[in-house]
Amino acid sequence: MSTVSTAAEVPMEPVFAPDVPDGVRRLYRDRPELFVPAGQPKPKRETSWSVAPGNTFGTLLVWLAVCVGGWILALIIMAATLPAEVAAWSAVALAGIAAVATVGVVVKTGVEDRGHKAVRLQHGKYLLPDDFDEEAGRLLGRAQRAVKTVLEATVTRRGLLDDVHNELVLPEQLWDIAQVLREQTVLRARQREVARGMATAELEAVLGPHRRALALSAEAIKRKVDLLDRYADRVRAADAAVRAEAALQDGDRYIELLARTEPVGDTTLVQGFADEAAALRDTLTRSINAARDAGRTLALPE
Repeated sequence: MSTVSTAAEVPMEPVFAPDVPDGVRRLYRDRPELFVPAGQPKPKRETSWSVAPGNTFGTLLVWLAVCVGGWILALIIMAATLPAEVAAWSAVALAGIAAVATVGVVVKTGVEDRGHKAVRLQHGKYLLPDDFDEEAGRLLGRAQRAVKTVLEATVTRRGLLDDVHNELVLPEQLWDIAQVLREQTVLRARQREVARGMATAELEAVLGPHRRALALSAEAIKRKVDLLDRYADRVRAADAAVRAEAALQDGDRYIELLARTEPVGDTTLVQGFADEAAALRDTLTRSINAARDAGRTLALPE
């Protein structure tokens, strides 16, 4: 089964299960070619012998030839320039070094690349853009942008939304959404495959309930993404209020400036400035509370 990547349409990124190590996440940025979509079989263990046995054997032969030839050449030179006893011990030492190096080279050919091993062991705990069709990819892209907005927001970094547990809830929510969207992608493709070139009453009787169930699931996951979008909107509003609040830090200086420059006895401008500052603080409080209320609509994972 093949799916259509929406990377060109929606800036999607891989989705990782919450327990996937950070090193595997960073590995995708450096070596994305190692990662295998969930729709493909789990990659097998790979070593130099399993990938290219002929080249590996040839490399070992060349290495042995270089070691033996170099040792013989060094032995001839040492025999001609050093005392016999020194030359003998030097030859033994060189032979030992060559043997240890050879063992290391042989062992390395049988060891799996660390990056490939990490990806193989975590297969199924990450989902790539190729794992989703267009409809699922579009929703996942929205969910990812919403989660990124919340986690990178100033109010989140400053701990103003700590009671919502964003660092715990949002990765769980995103992984849950991605898994459901992946299953919807598979079932949609399966329905198209079954119905291709066939339109019988019996087939429609079977596919009808399947299509309705898939439609209900798609609508439910869309509501979840809408909740994330709503939460991100509230967080953006709270962030805007926080940035505006930063301008109030010099408020006393502005009030003093107005008091020194406006006519004596006229406090209209000073009072108006103070009222605006108080209103902005109220707006910030309401924005933070609205963001918290929206965040609490996201289920805390058990």
